[in-house]
Order: sequence, then structure tokens, then C-alpha cells
Amino acid sequence: MILVWILPLKEINITSISVYFIRLSYIADTAVVISTYFYLRNLECRFQALNDFWTQLPDGLTTIPAIAGGWSNAEIVTMVDNIRRLHAELSDLLRIFSMGFGLMLFGFFVFNYINVIFIFFNWIHIDEYETTFELLTYLVYLQNAIFVMTVIIAASRVNDTKRKMISYLRLIKISILPVDVKLQVKFFMSQLSIFEVDKITAFGIFNINLNLVMSIIILLITGLTTLLQMKNQPFMLHFWNDTLQFYASFTKESQNTTSLS
Repeated sequence: MILVWILPLKEINITSISVYFIRLSYIADTAVVISTYFYLRNLECRFQALNDFWTQLPDGLTTIPAIAGGWSNAEIVTMVDNIRRLHAELSDLLRIFSMGFGLMLFGFFVFNYINVIFIFFNWIHIDEYETTFELLTYLVYLQNAIFVMTVIIAASRVNDTKRKMISYLRLIKISILPVDVKLQVKFFMSQLSIFEVDKITAFGIFNINLNLVMSIIILLITGLTTLLQMKNQPFMLHFWNDTLQFYASFTKESQNTTSLS
């Protein structure tokens, strides 16, 4: 965003759009969000399919005479066992996803936070900024908020859909069930308690759910307030001047390279 302030847009064309908007960081963020949302949405649909299968079972897992077109005891046992096994496989896939994507998601959240803080740092040191800079600053804030909320909401939906099976099992009166059905229900409840610890996390550092939104808001308020209080400190002014010099030298080198080519 500071690049827009140093080199304001003179006209909007393919070159300006590619320089200011189609940058590697934006492409990386988009790729992370799309891939994460795709896998989380896939897991959510599969957990929901198991929940739908469970709702097709008779209420209370009680047997109905086969003459009436109901479920036999063997069919209920087989169905519950299959749902339990599929639920275990999906929970294991969720654990593998957290291990594989966890470090990438941790970097995604941390660098988005740093990006917002750095943009605000530039914004408070520019006394007279152009409308273009102000508009792009708001757009970046909006983009970061949409990306972060997309990942958080998708992860929360998966956790909620996964935990819905617990409410189904708690509605069953185990004492009146046949022995084989009762064993399957107990196996399922023990399995759910074991897989309950497998949640979507950022490499095990923090859980990704709606509670994370409040934590991010508190961190942003703390960071932005600290920057405002330290705005006129010598260290901050020195850092701002170094930032301007870096971007000025970077821009000069880019212009020289372009002219030589």
C-alpha cells in the first residue's frame, strides 16, 4: 500500500493492475483460502452425510417388525457399525488435515495480522494521503477480513457438524436396547470421546473456531493502540524513514531495470 503512496496511479490499465493488485502475496493468500475451504467443505459434507444416515435409523434404535417394513436388529447393528467406522475415518482425515495444513494456516493468520498492523503503521505516518491510498487501504482490510473469516467459519462448521453425532447418541436410552446394539452405541460413544481432542488447529498452537475471532480482535486493538501511542517515538520515526528509503531505492532499481529492458 505504501507503494501506491510513493507511486500514485496515473491511469488504470493492465500494467498498473498487475503491479499493484496481482502480487505474489495476494496469489498465495487466495490459494491458501481456496484450498483450505475446499477440503474443509468436503469434510463437512461427509460428516453431514453420516448425520443424515443416522437420522434414517428408527427412533431410539428400537427394532420394528420386518412385516411392517421396519428395521431388524441385525440391520441396525450393521448400520451403526458402518457409521461408526466411517466417522472414525473422517475424524482421522481431519487430524491429518490439521497436521498438513496447520503450519500453513498458522503462517496465514500471523502474516495477515502483521500485514494489517504494518498498513496501519504506514497510514498513521502519512498526514496527507490520496484518496487512492485510502481506498486501497480499506480494500486490503476488507480482503484480509474476508479471507480470515472464510477459513474460521469453514473450520467451525466442520467442528459443529462433527459434534452433532454426540447429540444423537445422547438421546438414546441405552438401558432398553438389545445387547449387540448397546455394545455398538457404547463403542461409538467411546470413539467420539477419543476423537474429540482432534480439532482443526494451527499446528497445535491454537484452535481454529469462532472463539479465534475475539482473540484476533483483541490482538488488533492492542497492536493498533500501541502504534498510536508510539507514533512520535524516535524509534518509530526512524523506522518510518528507513521504510521510505527502502521503497524509494526499490522503486528506483525497478525503474532502471525497466528502462534497460
